[in-house]
Amino acid sequence: MIFRAATLMIAALGAGMGAGMSLAQEAAPASSVAPAYDPTRFLETMVNYRKLALTCEDSIPGSPMADSAEISVFFQTLGMAEPLTIDRPLERLTKRLVRSQSASVCTERLQEGAMAYGREAVIYTTNKPSEWPAAPQISTGPWCRTETCAELSF
Repeated sequence: MIFRAATLMIAALGAGMGAGMSLAQEAAPASSVAPAYDPTRFLETMVNYRKLALTCEDSIPGSPMADSAEISVFFQTLGMAEPLTIDRPLERLTKRLVRSQSASVCTERLQEGAMAYGREAVIYTTNKPSEWPAAPQISTGPWCRTETCAELSF
């Protein structure tokens, strides 16, 4: 699914360029043409973060979906539907735990996902053609007052 999104993004944004090349690549001699940037890892981390946000939406105070709403706008800018899915194993886990434990697990995973997304967003921003949209901004909490979310009750 991500590969398809990356391919569609490259095709949509590269429309009008010869064989999907940027203007700089078209002007450069064939021997110095750099390989085109592949946004697949960036898109994967972005979609994975939203998957976590959707899965954890009801487990933590605040709204990780609202905090990452720019991702939805990013896909709308490309004329694509945002691929929204739920992490079923995480959902099963959070339903079994008490709320503070669920919130703690979700907070930790969201923070890890945000770090991975942030690293890929920097790479995307550095390497993307100028025609491509900017990397969406996300906010990563804090959603709990304490690291363990112990203040939350059942």
